[in-house]
Amino acid sequence: MIAEDKKFIGQKIKLQRKRMNLTQFELAEKVGIHEKQLSRIEAGLHYPSLENFIKILRTLNISLSDFEEGKKINPIKDDINQILDESDNRELKIYRDVIKSIRKNLY
Repeated sequence: MIAEDKKFIGQKIKLQRKRMNLTQFELAEKVGIHEKQLSRIEAGLHYPSLENFIKILRTLNISLSDFEEGKKINPIKDDINQILDESDNRELKIYRDVIKSIRKNLY
């Protein structure tokens, strides 16, 4: 279970870092750790220290709730949620209508 936890944490961090168009070097620099240390964290080889974990979460705008037990990584849902989070009400209404129309025609 511990190896899975390391991988889960690393994947979440890597996914959000890429989504924010940051390199490992850029994120490591913002957090104040060495790039190789971040690489090992993302690869699931090491846990970050609590202090560095909090800095990473803050820098990447990740919530602790994203790490709830049993919560699976779904890059597609994560990407859609990111788009929705960045949208205004007008855009959200358009997305809703398009999704409803597509779902209706799928079945």
